[in-house]
Amino acid sequence: MRKLANLFLILFVASAVSGIFYVLAQHYGLLPFTAQFHRILWGACLISGFLVYIGFGFNRHLPKRVLIPLLLWLFWSLVSYWPLDYFSLGWGQLAAYVAQLVFGVMVLKVNSLLNNKSLLLVPAQFSGPSFSVATLVKFSLISLIVLPITLLLVVFSLLSGVLDRSTGGFVQLRPDGIYMQEKVYHLDGKDIRLAGMIHLGHGSYYSDLIASIPTERTLILAEGVSDDTGLMRERFSYGNIAGNLGLSSQEQFHFAGRRIGLAELSQPYRERHDGPHILDADIDLQQFDPRSVEVLNALARYFLNAESLWQGYLQFNRWAEENITVDTNRVLMNDLIDKRNQAVVDLLPQALERYDVVVIPWGALHMKGIEVAVRAADFYLHDTYLRRSISFFDLPYNRIISHFRSNE
Repeated sequence: MRKLANLFLILFVASAVSGIFYVLAQHYGLLPFTAQFHRILWGACLISGFLVYIGFGFNRHLPKRVLIPLLLWLFWSLVSYWPLDYFSLGWGQLAAYVAQLVFGVMVLKVNSLLNNKSLLLVPAQFSGPSFSVATLVKFSLISLIVLPITLLLVVFSLLSGVLDRSTGGFVQLRPDGIYMQEKVYHLDGKDIRLAGMIHLGHGSYYSDLIASIPTERTLILAEGVSDDTGLMRERFSYGNIAGNLGLSSQEQFHFAGRRIGLAELSQPYRERHDGPHILDADIDLQQFDPRSVEVLNALARYFLNAESLWQGYLQFNRWAEENITVDTNRVLMNDLIDKRNQAVVDLLPQALERYDVVVIPWGALHMKGIEVAVRAADFYLHDTYLRRSISFFDLPYNRIISHFRSNE
């Protein structure tokens, strides 16, 4: 047990060091393997920490004043060090790993004062019988509370991690809500602001984002698939869902500024105080595969416009089981993500010649691919901002529960 506890102490400090390198490498687009290496070390630290906790029930010599503070730190890590990120101007993750390193070294120093010999645990700290019935009983009673909380935190951490990796960090789950991250990339006096968006959120989230956009020498590459030939037979809107959840729909908010056409993008910029310029940077529905159009029509018909969201979901799910194949899914993602990403990326070189700031406020699922293209153009991450789009504390749970009960 002493060797396992020492391994935990070493992994705790080592994962802090790897975390610091990971954040810095991520910030400057270097050494992509550092992410995987850090995840392996951190996972090993979590597993060894759990085994050490179990060891408390069978080995009374494990020094609690040394190990329990580190285990509590692991608990905090499972909620992504919330709310540190929200108050640290985008450097919360780095601050957390630096603090973890300092904290780990301090705990090791405390241990050296206890044994007067080593930073790690020594055999003298484990002399005498290790098992005690009284210790096991106390551990079992405490675990009735600790283990369910731990399981809940682990599930939360897994969901948060999946969401973070699938969106490139542009959507982040926290105990108090869902946050959207904006990343600002910089090169030679030019900024590209990648603002991950969400279709449903609190109105203050959209208002804050809109207010943050500078007015001069700024271009907003707007998202929104056009439908010049009327291929959509159904009204595609998230307003119904937003109303049922007590939220606002993204379509209710519009960026202030002057809309321009593609032809104006090639002309020299003229100083005029008319706010940022807005260019529709998306594609038309005609460029979609007919199967994708049919899926979108079905989604709007059965779910988005349904009086009952639950019944609408069930109806769309039944339709999807009969009509959506693996190949349809592939085509749909190519139309919804890849084609549209390429359209906005193709506009970037021309936009950057004319403007100092280019804002791309697109859905969060687009951001990961667009970010790859921005990094490939040698832009480096300059700043990040977190904005809470949905507060779990402000949702009308009574209304939501009543709505679903009435449709069971």
